[in-house]
Amino acid sequence: MTEEIERRIPLEGCVNFRDLGGYSAAGGRTVRWRRLFRSDSPNSLTEADVQTVTGDLGVLSVIDLRSSSGVADDGRGLLALSGIGYHQFPLLERRGFLPPTSGAEVEERLTDMYQWILFNAGALMAQAFTTLAQQLNQPALFHCSAGKDRTGVLGATILEVLGVGREDIVNDFLMTNDVIDGILARLHKMPGFEDSTREGIMAPRAAIEKYLDAAQSEFGGSEAYLRQHGVQQQTIDSFRESMLT
Repeated sequence: MTEEIERRIPLEGCVNFRDLGGYSAAGGRTVRWRRLFRSDSPNSLTEADVQTVTGDLGVLSVIDLRSSSGVADDGRGLLALSGIGYHQFPLLERRGFLPPTSGAEVEERLTDMYQWILFNAGALMAQAFTTLAQQLNQPALFHCSAGKDRTGVLGATILEVLGVGREDIVNDFLMTNDVIDGILARLHKMPGFEDSTREGIMAPRAAIEKYLDAAQSEFGGSEAYLRQHGVQQQTIDSFRESMLT
């Protein structure tokens, strides 16, 4: 089975569901497959999809990064009925709005949003990380609506804590662009997003690079950032040991 097949999980109700494993980490180690997954919203999963997620992949818990309004509007879908654990950490709730999904200057808009999360949602980022790090919750899935922005910054933070190299972190973020047409089709079905454009929802390299740069310059890196917002060092250390081979 190829790495591409291993990483991206084909589902009817999600277009951006993928494994966070397989990346090379510091010290010659590798991130474990089939422990953490990231995706767009699973509210449209079919019964067969739910069987794949909970049965074949063994996912035990979901970390939902959407705001309360997003959960109310789109729902949680069939996955919520499967008995799976559910945790919500609405990273952008206090900001009160999402950036436009059409028009120019997408890089600037998303850079601003990622920086806002970094400086204003640290406690929620720390809580989400701590929840994902608990082995009783793994294998786990974390997601937002498109699996791109809120999911992207948390995914980048996790991979940096695990010692994955910068280019692999950025490339993991950019993988969303491979399925951007599918995400756009989903957005067009959601109230208020009918005017979304392909250019308006692309995942820009500069936005995630500036996020990682700011985490380093302002906090000393992702691990220090999480510690400063309440994550215990023991949690980080045990997470790293459990996630790396």
